[in-house]
Parts: sequence; structure tokens; C-alpha cells
Amino acid sequence: MKKILLIIGILAGSLAYAEGNIIEIRGGYDLTSTTNFDKDIYSEYDLDKFVENGFHFGVEYRREVLTNFQIGAGLEYRLSSLDQPGNVRATNENIDYSYDSGNLSSIPLYVTARYVFRNSTDINPYIKVNLGYSINSGDTSVNLNNFYSGKLVEEYKSEMKNGIFYGLGFGVEYKNFLVDLTYDITHSKAEEKIYNYEDKEGFSYDYDFDIQKLTLSFGYQFNF
Repeated sequence: MKKILLIIGILAGSLAYAEGNIIEIRGGYDLTSTTNFDKDIYSEYDLDKFVENGFHFGVEYRREVLTNFQIGAGLEYRLSSLDQPGNVRATNENIDYSYDSGNLSSIPLYVTARYVFRNSTDINPYIKVNLGYSINSGDTSVNLNNFYSGKLVEEYKSEMKNGIFYGLGFGVEYKNFLVDLTYDITHSKAEEKIYNYEDKEGFSYDYDFDIQKLTLSFGYQFNF
């Protein structure tokens, strides 16, 4: 993680003093969002939709180092809701499952490379690749209560951790405006803490928590 952040900082700093700089600002929304993780405690609903579609905005710095080829660095802020089924009664277990969660916020920091297919018109398509590190924040909880006594039997709490971020995308530039479609993946983990009130025992462990998103963005580029 430190190496990735160091590369991003060195790249941005070294290019900033050269000519032909580009600053891009953009915002948009997730068209799709898919979550990959295996947790039995969440088996009552569709795990794929655990992280819902959200919005994002970001800024990116690039410079053209070869004809039509740009490199740079950027960051985004992303916010998504974490879906929960609410309260679920498992009659065969005599247990009420009570789910709760906040939002998932992420700040990806990344290096980027872009190739622009320039032509004689003002409409120029491009392709790009991003690689970096995502700083994530979000938590969920599940309480298991005996539905006869209402007594809390067991408690699960999960907290999202940071992880590697990468993506591929393409878009179209029209003068200084652009439309961008990017597919990206965040490989991260979540720490789950479990406490059993009957046995008075607790433990914690990490599990994989991967998020895949297809995002649509609209932006504007400043050249200097």
C-alpha cells in the first residue's frame, strides 16, 4: 500500500512542472454493483446486491508523454448504501435475525494511463487503465435474539478494510467535455467480530470482500 501511494505521489509531483498538463473533474453514478463474499450469516438475501449502486466524483491529473498517450494520477470519493434485509425470523432455530448497516464510503487513489484516438473531428474516443489503493469505511451488524425470551444470543459486527483497486474503461471526449464508462474492482477484506452471550466467548477474523462496479461519469478537462 505504501509503495502504491509513493508511486502516485512521485508521478503527480514530477509531471506537474511539465507543459501539456490536464486536470479532469468528473462525477457520475454506478450502473451496476456486485459484491463477492461468502458469509452464512447473510444467507437470507441476495449477497450480490449487498453494496448498492451509488454516486462518485473525482479529480485526475494527466500529461501527454507520447503522442496521444497520457499518464497521471487521480482520486475519487464514492458513497454507496449497504443493503440489509431488516429483521428475519428463523423459526427452525428459534432465532430472530436483526440486520443493520451504515453506508460504504471509499476513496480510491490510483495511477492511470490513457490512450486517445485523436482524429480530424472534435469527437475523440479513448481507452484507459487505473491501478491503485482504495481507503474504505463502512460497517454492518447482525444481532441474534431468541424470539421467545427476546434475549440477545449472539452478535456479529463487520468493518470494511482497505484494498487494491483497479479498472478498465473507455470514453469519448468532445472538446473539453467527456463521457466515461469504467469497470473497476476493489479487492479488500472485512473484519468480523463475533460474541456469544451464552458462552461469554468472542473472536474475530478477516474475510474477503470484493466489489465490482460499472460506472458512468461525465466530466470536464482543463488544459494548461
